Amino acid sequence: MIHSGAPVRQIDWDDLRLFLLFIRGGSTRAAADSLGVSHSTVARRLDALGVRVGTQLFKRISGRVEMTQTGQDVFDTAVAIEEQLISLDRRAFGMNRDLAGTVTLSAGDVLSVPPFLEVLEDFRLSHPKVDLRLITSASLSDLDRRDADLALRFGDSPDEHLVGRRLTQTARAIYASKSYLERTERDPNGQHAGWISFSPAGSRESWKKSTPFAKLKTNLRSSDMRTQQVACRAGTGLALLPCVLCDPDPGLLRITDPEFVPRQDLWLLRHADTRNNARVRALSEHLAQAVTAMSGLLRGETAETYRSWVTDL
Repeated sequence: MIHSGAPVRQIDWDDLRLFLLFIRGGSTRAAADSLGVSHSTVARRLDALGVRVGTQLFKRISGRVEMTQTGQDVFDTAVAIEEQLISLDRRAFGMNRDLAGTVTLSAGDVLSVPPFLEVLEDFRLSHPKVDLRLITSASLSDLDRRDADLALRFGDSPDEHLVGRRLTQTARAIYASKSYLERTERDPNGQHAGWISFSPAGSRESWKKSTPFAKLKTNLRSSDMRTQQVACRAGTGLALLPCVLCDPDPGLLRITDPEFVPRQDLWLLRHADTRNNARVRALSEHLAQAVTAMSGLLRGETAETYRSWVTDL
């Protein structure tokens, strides 16, 4: 016997994506923020998804979200679909031969210095139809998920599935402001002397031992290089920072010679699926040539070391 009635609605990608965001974020509010909707809307759609599947997908235990066995199956299926869609998007983007449209570059905030930004401006002027996006963050943008199409990263070798080009070594050195040096010249170990540390509180700060100032206390802690630079310029203490960031700063003096640190080479990376995109290729070639030309700045070769100060404390 055939029964007529309302058709059964199939699960669509929007339902599964919502479930992924909910599980990854751990709350309806986190999923709502990602989607730009109210958390009550998310809760209602999750309830409807459970009804559609025919069983409970998750439980809340002691304030935590825990998936049921069916929920785990739905989650794993959603992840697999998501990966296929992302892969399809990458491959389609990689086949695009238009020198018009968006291309996204990820670079650490340490590279947001005038010489590098001028390189990007030259590219923009040469390719007026390309919409260039720049992501500057200490965190790594995901090339697999196309958070970025190209990335400038510091390291010793790229992931195997990425297409990489090593551009140059990079150097770091110790910097101080003129006011700090004047204040501590007569008493290098006095109460005002100290470091601006990038290490979290309670850590051993073993990196100090490789410097001429191993005995100095820490005056300030910050994980952000820009904050360290500004604090150093204000006279808060010494800072160990990349030459590309601080050599051009007129408010700072370099008081040690540049040193090359393992795993700090500069790489230009892109995903193998997107490497033939016309915009990616154009930006890649432009960056490779321009960064090679400015390698002296990255290697600490464009500034002198200030030597009229005590460096053996």
